[in-house]
Amino acid sequence: MRARNPLYVMAKPPPEVQAQIAALPRNDPSRGPDLLHVTLISLYDLHHVPPEWLPATVAALDSFVAAPFPLAFDRIENRKAVTLRTRDPLAEARAFQKALVDHLLREKAPIMDGTTPEPHITINYRGDRLGTQTLGKKMPPIGWTVDEIILTESIVGKTTHVEHGRWPLSGGTS
Repeated sequence: MRARNPLYVMAKPPPEVQAQIAALPRNDPSRGPDLLHVTLISLYDLHHVPPEWLPATVAALDSFVAAPFPLAFDRIENRKAVTLRTRDPLAEARAFQKALVDHLLREKAPIMDGTTPEPHITINYRGDRLGTQTLGKKMPPIGWTVDEIILTESIVGKTTHVEHGRWPLSGGTS
């Protein structure tokens, strides 16, 4: 199997939200709550790019300015995996993703993949065939205000994230 080390910009829920998600019956308890995240942009595979790409990406993120934005998920869906999602268009999150991609392109940062997936949180990578479940009155939507982004390398097959930097969100749009 060829090595894969994809690099992402992600947002992680704060500890109290991680605990809410970890308590969901469809969550995979074998994965630590610290691995829960929302991928905002998929950049490239570190295993297959020149070594100077990572510092160039970090430098570009150093000059990125954006405001915090809300995320909230009101349903659990089983697609290929079990995920927290919403029917809400998440307009602020999508605008953030676009601003981030535009900034990285302007800064000539390397973007090989550059996909901005629909915001969601994977809670079980194996899937459970239980279909869609709406979080109801007993359990309100799960959400938080994203006030920080993290450049993260995923070591595929090792259930490991390697952090390459964090940036607070505190200003207007970039």
